[in-house]
Amino acid sequence: MSPAPAFALARTRPGTADPRVRLTRRSLIGSAAALAIGGALAGCASGSGTATDGPTQISFTFWGPDFYQRFTQQMVDAFHAAHPEISVQSQPAEWGGYWDRLATMTAGGNPPDVMNMDGKYIAEYGGKGVLADLNTVEGLDLSNLSDADRRAGTFRDTLYALSTGWNAFAIYANPEVFSAAGVDVPDDTTWTWDDFYTTAEAISQGAPDGTVGATGGGTYADLTIWLRQHGEDLFSDDGVGFTPATAAAWFEHYVRLMTSGAGFPPAQAQEDGSVPYEQQAFPTGRSAMFWSWSNQLENARKATGQEVRMLRPPSRTGRVQDNGLFLKASMFWSIGARTQHLAESATFVNFLMNDPDAARIQLLARGVPSSPEVLAALEPHLGATDTYIAEWLGSVGEEITLPPPHIEPEGAADHQNVIARALEEVRFERLSPTQAAERLANDLNAMIASA
Repeated sequence: MSPAPAFALARTRPGTADPRVRLTRRSLIGSAAALAIGGALAGCASGSGTATDGPTQISFTFWGPDFYQRFTQQMVDAFHAAHPEISVQSQPAEWGGYWDRLATMTAGGNPPDVMNMDGKYIAEYGGKGVLADLNTVEGLDLSNLSDADRRAGTFRDTLYALSTGWNAFAIYANPEVFSAAGVDVPDDTTWTWDDFYTTAEAISQGAPDGTVGATGGGTYADLTIWLRQHGEDLFSDDGVGFTPATAAAWFEHYVRLMTSGAGFPPAQAQEDGSVPYEQQAFPTGRSAMFWSWSNQLENARKATGQEVRMLRPPSRTGRVQDNGLFLKASMFWSIGARTQHLAESATFVNFLMNDPDAARIQLLARGVPSSPEVLAALEPHLGATDTYIAEWLGSVGEEITLPPPHIEPEGAADHQNVIARALEEVRFERLSPTQAAERLANDLNAMIASA
């Protein structure tokens, strides 16, 4: 078992609707074949070449909204100031277009030198020879990697990606909505699923009309938490890692939320998950509890105007060690396997991962780093919300006893949409929970088998 990252921030106070993104596997297969034709692609391999009288140029692609692009460019500028011999050509994109662009670049034999990577695509790109084996890159400083960092970026015993920081999928609680309903915020170190249902139903009954106890969820993240509580996992080495009966119980959980009034009815629940975040029930004060990643807490607090708290998931037993929570790498940095500028790419990745100046620019936007040195550099610059997140992750990380979830296998990159579609079928009673669970297992296995 890989231990959780050891967040070293001093404790001074108490404790990505994913748009539909399809990875074009045909493009990747084509790119793998193209990469094998070394001589033919020598003139268009990744990187834009080195000028005889100027700095070496490396290409760098990453995703994120506008403010991510602004602070990341500040990091690039800081790197160039420290390393004027290397020029970084930034190629930012929004999440939805990023993967199409990366697949196109890879298929054309010109992947970037340094690239943003996500956990669900490590197997796709690493398995097809697009990503460098980072254990073999000379000059790349991996000394700050925890065991969990290594495991998160490893596929088939090869380290393809470096975690930028850690997140957890938590239940947000708006104390103002709880208070208006006359309901206490539960003790998340002891609560069970029955406590969750009782709390959510009481809020729906006691809060103003149109306000419900719980919204959100229905994703691979809370499904994974549910499965882990039952000794199962979303994936295994050769397919799915769950039994249909356990997945059916998760679908039944959402049926109960709808039919009891603890959550929205089908059409409203579906609509709430499809509109922009700012219009959803929780940010607008019409929901007391909401599933979300820990690095989104600042957005939730700004939207609600309240000191939103993060709660651990309920468990079957009332013990925190049994709640199935896991820490997830927010995103990763990878180096292209065919880069012509390996040393310069390693120098840049070292800066992104380990340099205090880079850390102070991005703070916790890409997750809580596990490096004690980086956290120490960040601590004086963190606001109240970031400090709360780091301390909360440190607390729950110490409670986790299960190994991390299995990495998504090749072919499973679209699993989030498959899960969402199955839940929609259950919500509108087109499939029973049992039928949806069996279809989900069959669809995921078929995706993996066809990779």
